[in-house]
Amino acid sequence: MVNPFVRIRKSIANLPDKKKYIEVITASLSIPVLLSVVLVNYLNIQDKRSGGTPTPIVTQAPQIITIIKEPVERNDTPAPTSATSPTPTQKDECIKEIGPISINSPEENESVSGNPLEIDIKYDQGDYCSVVWSYRINKGNWSDYIDDDIVIYNMDSGGKTLDLRVKSIVSNANETLTRTFMYQNTGSEPTPTLSPSPTGTE
Repeated sequence: MVNPFVRIRKSIANLPDKKKYIEVITASLSIPVLLSVVLVNYLNIQDKRSGGTPTPIVTQAPQIITIIKEPVERNDTPAPTSATSPTPTQKDECIKEIGPISINSPEENESVSGNPLEIDIKYDQGDYCSVVWSYRINKGNWSDYIDDDIVIYNMDSGGKTLDLRVKSIVSNANETLTRTFMYQNTGSEPTPTLSPSPTGTE
């Protein structure tokens, strides 16, 4: 059996004008290639004009979530108050004793002069309760209770002994202070009628 390629080669060799036939065969083979190139270019141009084939967007449907609230029972009845509920905090009470108190002037055995005579009482109250005091001169009558300095008008000159009786206004606490001094009256002054002061003589 003769090889087909050999037969084709002999047939081509026996052709009278070989060049013409070769050109026809080559041209016939190049037509499909040209058509494929034209087709590819055409498809590329169409893609560019249309912006390419859009990818379909798949949208997910929104999910609907239903929330069911159970009815809440309301109890408008006020809660009972406890009989042992704490009472409001009371303000701290003062100390029911007599705080530090002293006679600032006149000092012990001091000689003083003037009219009226002023006796300075100093009370450092702090956390203690308030106090009032009464006084007497040379064992005379006690004055009314006051909470201010003592002023005595038109007292006779000479040695004086002052007794100061102090008491708490909220308890039975009391104490007595004593001061001895020399007094010189320098003139008479009208005695106020609203606050008579006890006088004492030696």
